[in-house]
Amino acid sequence: MRIELNANGSVRRFECDAISLALFAGNELEGGPANLYLRCVSEPRAWTPLLGPRSHTRFGVDLARGRLIGTGTWRGIDYGLELVLAAATSAWFWHVRLRNATAGPLRVDLTYTQDLALAPYGAVRLNEYYVSQYIDHSALHQEPHGALIASRQNQAVEGRCPWSLIGSLRTAVSFATDARQFHGLAVRAGETPVGLADDLPGRCLQHEHSMVAVREAPMHLEPGAAVQAGFFGLYVADHPRATSPADLDRLSALLGLPEAVPAPDPAPAVAETASAATLFSAAPLLDVLDLDDATLRALFGSCWRHEELDDAGTRLAFFHGANRHVVLRAKELRVLRPHGHLLRTGHHAVPDETALTSTVWMSGVFHSMLTQGHVSINRLLSTVHGYLGFYRSQGLRVFAEVAGRWQLLDVPSVFEMAPEACRWIYRHATGVFEVRAEASSEPHELRLAIEVSSGEPARFLLSHHVALNGDDGEARGAVRWWREADGLALAPAPGSELARRFPQGSFLIAPAAGTDFHEVGGDELLFLDGQPRHQPYLCIVTAPARAAGIRIHGRLVCEPGPSPVPAGERPESRLTLTAPASSSLSGQVARVADIVPWFTHNALVHYLSPRGLEQYSGGGWGTRDVCQGPVEMLLALARMPPMRDLLLRVMAAQNPDGDWPQWFMFFERERDIRAGDSHGDIVFWPLVVLAQYLIASADRGVLEETVPFFDARGPHAGEPATVWQHAQRALALIEQRLIAGTALEAYGHGDWNDALQPVDPVMRSRLCSAWTATLHCQALTSLARALRACGRSGDADQLQQRAAAVRADCRRLLLVEGVLAGYALFEDGGRVSHLLHPSDRITGVRYSALAIIHAILEDILTPAETREHLRLI
Repeated sequence: MRIELNANGSVRRFECDAISLALFAGNELEGGPANLYLRCVSEPRAWTPLLGPRSHTRFGVDLARGRLIGTGTWRGIDYGLELVLAAATSAWFWHVRLRNATAGPLRVDLTYTQDLALAPYGAVRLNEYYVSQYIDHSALHQEPHGALIASRQNQAVEGRCPWSLIGSLRTAVSFATDARQFHGLAVRAGETPVGLADDLPGRCLQHEHSMVAVREAPMHLEPGAAVQAGFFGLYVADHPRATSPADLDRLSALLGLPEAVPAPDPAPAVAETASAATLFSAAPLLDVLDLDDATLRALFGSCWRHEELDDAGTRLAFFHGANRHVVLRAKELRVLRPHGHLLRTGHHAVPDETALTSTVWMSGVFHSMLTQGHVSINRLLSTVHGYLGFYRSQGLRVFAEVAGRWQLLDVPSVFEMAPEACRWIYRHATGVFEVRAEASSEPHELRLAIEVSSGEPARFLLSHHVALNGDDGEARGAVRWWREADGLALAPAPGSELARRFPQGSFLIAPAAGTDFHEVGGDELLFLDGQPRHQPYLCIVTAPARAAGIRIHGRLVCEPGPSPVPAGERPESRLTLTAPASSSLSGQVARVADIVPWFTHNALVHYLSPRGLEQYSGGGWGTRDVCQGPVEMLLALARMPPMRDLLLRVMAAQNPDGDWPQWFMFFERERDIRAGDSHGDIVFWPLVVLAQYLIASADRGVLEETVPFFDARGPHAGEPATVWQHAQRALALIEQRLIAGTALEAYGHGDWNDALQPVDPVMRSRLCSAWTATLHCQALTSLARALRACGRSGDADQLQQRAAAVRADCRRLLLVEGVLAGYALFEDGGRVSHLLHPSDRITGVRYSALAIIHAILEDILTPAETREHLRLI
């Protein structure tokens, strides 16, 4: 077991063997979620962290005893703390000693918070939300220690389920199991975490920011009195069974360890160290004001649509103009999901490796996870981790100098979104700032513009958390940058993954017209003592002005991308929806028309920059996904060349055995990054796309286009084959997978419902999904129709015969008492067991998949049966 700490005492990484116990990586600028909190119970909202840059603690190491030690004073309370790891087992202890140095009695308590992952570090860094959702937290109780929290990672790691137990060395009176319970939404507005302003909820929440919080019972301290308190944690590499009260049997051995007992003498004095305070820990958030209706109408006109008001009549959001959505501060501070947007450059309709992508957030994140080409690996700026607001130093943030001090631009008065740009408006006591982030396409460029629309000229400090060296900005080392004639060049460090991929690659940050970079430096501009800590930050301080801005160019990929698309041919310009004003449906059509540009934008992101706000690791195509939404969009736009390009890319990803991976990367540079297997329905989707393309385009020549099968040795090493031979290879594989004695394909690793994967390997060859069966029938009939139109009647007849056999077996084996079963298990002896049998009185949740596929049930059922089936659904 090892715990790596920052110089400010916060936990940077916490691991045992290959498992990360911590969910988030702490940093020198803000610390991390793991902390100890001291509260003065008799004074409302009187609290302090004992770790990190906001604490009053001075830290050092007791080398003789192998312990981290810290000392400090807060509100007349002298305290010392120690962190020690057990030598004999994977356990850790926090010991805290408190002494009342005031003239009066005090009532205080301690809270320990530990974010938990219990998963490999790489998996954690891909997406903390996903890891959190698999952790099962259980509250146990044993006197005199009170509440203890056991946490089990149900997503097995190499067949093992990591487990932990956290509790108090005294008595814990309450607990929480997710940072949402402890931090709440208050932290977004810079307010006290709800778990410190009030009691902890004392109930388990399995959500998206896994964090155990344990609070000790209040302690009464007379003047001069001292008390010893603390917390413990135990890690178990594999806990095969679910948590139970029997796990409390581990407690006596754990508390019998010598490390469970605090050192007999107080912690030695720690030498004074340089201040760990930073702008992100000490500078205030800009205190912004709400906008009245008159100001809103001056900014956004008077023609508002779809106004959103709360029960008290407070305005929250509205639409205006062409493709503009406005959100007010009042809404951002109360919704669980914060407002964000993905900006992408380029009007192309095929993948373009020179394009830029950036994620922006209403809470003053003006660019983040900024990439060129691959939208996850080729990263300039870091990602925002967690949406509760306990990190503000990630991505591109801006401080404004107001009243002689730096203040952070965070949640604005109002936020405006358009498909290609976002605008933040900050009204404060002495003026108004407007910030605009924009994606420009000719050339590919991401911009940031800051304007002082009211008030005195101001200086701005732009903080870039640079992720060029890997691990999303957590890799140690200062940024490698230099000045060029037109701006600042940033390059990955030698030996880093990005440097190996692009030995001559870089990004350029150029000043906008009229902007003066008064000072440029590293992280030293963020620490109040001006001393560098060699963290990966590039900071720009502008000269006082009424306007400032930057332009960001990617220079990792310099090869020319696709040809520019004429304005009238751009994908986003091709979807319009109108109705005559006299029509009774004009109002409904207008509502749909308002959402169409956003659907289009999201579809293009899904297709050309595949990542999301919450699923922020991306850069690949799910075979099933790209064969659905992007194909339907290109069909709706009648964009046949891009659809042909997509079809050929999918065929090039096909394995020689005829199957496709569950997902693969869509740029050739990352061709070796792909899934090792796939669900049983995946093989059908490219066949459906081939049929759809042939029917829509009449391009029979595509069947003779030569595309190699995938080969890990290189793009030209694979077996060459025509598109039709690719299809035949897939059809042959489907025939091999049929359940004996039927025309139905076996379930394999699952169907489109990723949550239903068989644990028993035997079921993979004996289970049949009604979803896959209907897709099987659709693929065969669609491809037969397409081939017949291309003059291949012989091939079409064979597919029609196969489709008829599938349809007949669906009726014979999956239709039970007039109801289509969800699954059928073919057991020894020919017996068939049906899941979702009518006698189950199937719930709506179980039927949701069938509701989705009802549109193609006509391939299997008669119209009367379909109507009856829908009635039952």
